[in-house]
Amino acid sequence: MDNLFESLPDTVREGIRELGWAQPMPVQAQVLPMMREGHDLIVQAQTGSGKTGAFGIPIVSKLEAEKKGCQALVMCPTRELAGQVAGEIEAIGRPKGIHCLPIYGGVGYQEQIDGIEAGHHVIVGTPGRILDHLGSGRLSFAGVETLILDEADEMLSLGFWPDMREINKYLPKQRQSCLFSATIPEKVLSLSRFFLDDPKRISLSEDQMAPQEIEHYFVVVSAHEKQSALLRIIEDEEPESAIVFCNTKDDVRQVTNFLQRNGLDADQISGDLNQSARERAMTRIKQGELRFLVATDVAARGIDISDLSHVISFAAPASPDVYVHRTGRTGRAGKAGTAVSLVSGLDIGNFQFLQHANKIRIEERKLPSPAQTAEKLGERLHARIGDDLAQLRKPEFRDKLERFLPLVEKFAADPEGRLDLAALCAAFLEAPARPRAAPGAGAETPVARAADDAPSRSEKPGNRKRTGRRRRPRGKAN
Repeated sequence: MDNLFESLPDTVREGIRELGWAQPMPVQAQVLPMMREGHDLIVQAQTGSGKTGAFGIPIVSKLEAEKKGCQALVMCPTRELAGQVAGEIEAIGRPKGIHCLPIYGGVGYQEQIDGIEAGHHVIVGTPGRILDHLGSGRLSFAGVETLILDEADEMLSLGFWPDMREINKYLPKQRQSCLFSATIPEKVLSLSRFFLDDPKRISLSEDQMAPQEIEHYFVVVSAHEKQSALLRIIEDEEPESAIVFCNTKDDVRQVTNFLQRNGLDADQISGDLNQSARERAMTRIKQGELRFLVATDVAARGIDISDLSHVISFAAPASPDVYVHRTGRTGRAGKAGTAVSLVSGLDIGNFQFLQHANKIRIEERKLPSPAQTAEKLGERLHARIGDDLAQLRKPEFRDKLERFLPLVEKFAADPEGRLDLAALCAAFLEAPARPRAAPGAGAETPVARAADDAPSRSEKPGNRKRTGRRRRPRGKAN
């Protein structure tokens, strides 16, 4: 395949290089020539397949930097996606002097008003706030030459449809319009006629569109057991990072609180949160600083997180299309990914239909037993501190270890003591791995530090330093 990037202006190629793209991705290779020829398009492409570049590159190539005001409009269903798309288009257009303005709710108006008055060339936004600016007369779309509907199946849903029809009244009749979505149901094809004129269809083949390294399976659990089942699966799978999908905002809040109470690093995004809280959670998950993000489908729409190892459906998706959108967020860039669904008995029929509609067979598995989970946790603990243990079990340390055996036996015989031992295990399993000291550096290993910090057997149980999560209340001795 010839490198289509070579035919682009130097300033555009410079912007592409800043994003690290050396060759066009499959969706870009198909869309770029068609958009440059001026066709209206309906494009089926997975989130994370490079579709933002597929429409962003031809938009930037076409724009006139000297001409102030909005020349291209990109509509998105969520604030997070609007910010993500705007950032990518801004990066592509920066060497050419093209400026992109994100417009969405949940933040102040003044910065957006300043951007509109400055004459930004591209606007990326959500319908509600854009209509606010249009209605006040601050914003004009008279110069728009290109319209993009990203995540078009959501943009043309009942929730957005009234606003989208209203926005269409402000747009010039003569323009290029393109729809992008991972799924193109009949409803989208029917409603697209309000925005598109004789569109061409581009549908990537399965091997180009869908991640190939995703392992799919589901577990049947009762509704009241879902939280405990979720924790069991997390302990069994040990995801590096995961999105946990819920169908309602209430479930998002409850699941997030449940994970946090169990000591897991979790945060949430939903329509109930203010924008700054949503942005903090998104920044943390993208930078690898957050392990679990709990979200509704709408709030997570279009989010591109390249290193997501797992997608977990706490509730079965409402439709086959939703399952495609959920699972498409893992298994990116040739990396392996896992998609797990918790399915209640009432949802079995719908889940079977989902498999048929998406032409995919999803394996059913049994929920791991407590014994199986404990065995895996033990293996991970040993892998985490095995080298340290081997060092401490050398003959020269034997006397030191035997000195602590009575303490271990006392801990194991006491419920509070067992919690202390469990806390020590959790400290090694859940804390970030510590860098290992160089040989001969004299630095103590984590296990050595733990051993030195432990109380001696001469200390009385009532006076010993507590290392667990509970503390006995002070009071008179019996």
